[in-house]
Amino acid sequence: MKKRYTFSTGEIIEADLDDLRRLLAENQQYLDNYQDVYCSLDDDDYVARGNGFCDRKYSDDFIEGQIEKYEKRVKEIEGWIMKYS
Repeated sequence: MKKRYTFSTGEIIEADLDDLRRLLAENQQYLDNYQDVYCSLDDDDYVARGNGFCDRKYSDDFIEGQIEKYEKRVKEIEGWIMKYS
């Protein structure tokens, strides 16, 4: 049975436990990708990734904001999974 969840950003989703687990894995991957990109910002190389990243360099502020966003989302989803049962 799906339940309704609201992120701190106001985004509302309906999900069951399997959906939450998939969403957690997806958001963790985004977080990992942004952290990898952030670590490579000192280089003059351009970054190309799957998962929505394009072949250009992002600003520090943008990457830091995305890391913060996905850290919050991962924590929220983990909390929902813990409370699910």
